[in-house]
Amino acid sequence: MNLSCQIYCYTSVILSAGSFFPSSIHAQEPLSRQVLIVTENDGMISADNDGYYTNGVNISYQWYLHRPEKRNANRVQALRMGQNIYTSRFSGEPRKENLDRPITGYLFADYHQKLYNEKERLLQWGIGVGVVGPHAFGKEVQSFVHRVVQIYKPTYWELQLQNAFGFTADITWSPQIGKPNIHPHLELKPQLSATAGNLFNHIGIGGALIYGKIHSNSTSAFWYNHRGFGKQDRELFLYLYPVLYLKAYDATVQGGMFKRSPEAIEGKLNPLFLNSRCGIMYAGNKFNLGASFVYESRQSLTQKSPQVYGSIQAALLW
Repeated sequence: MNLSCQIYCYTSVILSAGSFFPSSIHAQEPLSRQVLIVTENDGMISADNDGYYTNGVNISYQWYLHRPEKRNANRVQALRMGQNIYTSRFSGEPRKENLDRPITGYLFADYHQKLYNEKERLLQWGIGVGVVGPHAFGKEVQSFVHRVVQIYKPTYWELQLQNAFGFTADITWSPQIGKPNIHPHLELKPQLSATAGNLFNHIGIGGALIYGKIHSNSTSAFWYNHRGFGKQDRELFLYLYPVLYLKAYDATVQGGMFKRSPEAIEGKLNPLFLNSRCGIMYAGNKFNLGASFVYESRQSLTQKSPQVYGSIQAALLW
């Protein structure tokens, strides 16, 4: 799926919105609010790619709180909503027998809070709701985009997963190793995470190897927390970020946990799933920009291959 027009629209919205926030704000106090848009698509890597996790878009609003009376004094809260779309290896597949994983959209909304103590250790928790199946509007969104960019019609959406609503809860922990430095340097950020609910159940272990100018956890763009108002506060870094997940359930592969009938296309969960990102990120006085190349192993063991896709993020801070 070619989303160049979609990316252009998102970027234009953020750049236009910046004109409503006078630069004098940044000369008075550190930034404390942010709107972030993330778009992911396999077509960013190659025009020949259009399948599996073929498109994802989410937008979030977050705000910073300082609670000196609390043990975890620095807190960042965020509201997010988005949609992911999953198809077989090729979204326009003409032959039913070649469909190698379930087709579905996933529509979701969640709330997260990030807590940082005096040692800059991150503890993040969140709750969310979501739906797979026709009520996630994956067919409508993908068909609309394909019409706009005048490419082939997506096929076999009539075989998508059944509707299934659910809830999730998640937690992430990452310590600050070493002290931040204003000069380019190497830094390691280990990570442990867990998600539970009737849509997803998994645990993850991984970490990021980072080179460049990066702040400590509570004020770093790596965790979408950049705060600052001068040249000395800018960040620019490269990163390699692999995470290995041990999965027990994934509704985008297996359908709803409480479904009453088999799915039209049955998937088989891959219990060991690798997501690895290699990217670059810049955080300035008003904007954050980032891009990454993402490799994922097979989400369903029925898939013929793993996949790669691109991810772009843009944020407005004030």
